[in-house]
Amino acid sequence: MEDVHMFKNTIKKAFQKDFIENIWKIEVNGYQEEIGVEIRDSQTTMPSYHILRFEDGSEKMQYSPDEKEWTMEGIQKDYLILKKVGEQTPTKEGIQIINTKTQKPVLISYEYVLLDVVEDHLHVRHRQFTSGGEQLIAIKTGEVFALNDATLRSYPKNRVCFPLTYDNPPDFLSDDDKRQDLWISKLSNAYLWCYHTRCSSGYDLHIAVSDLESIHDEVVVQSGIAKMFPQPYFQVGNQLFFMADNKHEIVSYLV
Repeated sequence: MEDVHMFKNTIKKAFQKDFIENIWKIEVNGYQEEIGVEIRDSQTTMPSYHILRFEDGSEKMQYSPDEKEWTMEGIQKDYLILKKVGEQTPTKEGIQIINTKTQKPVLISYEYVLLDVVEDHLHVRHRQFTSGGEQLIAIKTGEVFALNDATLRSYPKNRVCFPLTYDNPPDFLSDDDKRQDLWISKLSNAYLWCYHTRCSSGYDLHIAVSDLESIHDEVVVQSGIAKMFPQPYFQVGNQLFFMADNKHEIVSYLV
């Protein structure tokens, strides 16, 4: 018989990171244990980008562009990728590649529109073309290459998983008449359940670990939130990431 004690006391807070300004975007590095966070000044909407380590939330890098029209498009290996976003059109010409180790730009270009991010390359189109004129830019060096179909099919690693909604709760959860909504995800031999319960000031958000028969560990991730989250967390391996309802805080748990 499987040892049920293997699941006890398994949910531990990995890190908690607070930001003064609003979190606009989060990207996960598929190759390293880190995430990229874009935050914006609530008055000027000027962005800054922060690379955080999974282990403790410590900051590996912070970068701030000179213009607010830049947004984070991805983080891959040791490189942060930004693209220009226009005020009048969905996109404008502009790409930045930042080396997260040296915190220096590999490339800042206003000649290309970013079409896609593939492994080790950017799929781009020169600004003089409305169609065709597509090329590749090497992320590591900023060099421009001719288009290659094999490279376009080589997508970067994506380790992010999202929980699924679950309509038929197991017996060990169905007695909780205060529970609102239910999500499930899997980790090895454990099942992860996430749900809201009503409280006097709104809702509490719970995460619980079970086997096939019973709950063995549970924590309240956030208390007294005003609204239920439509998507409560994302998962990378055995680490769960939650964003606070005020959009100023990221909390992570190890399972």
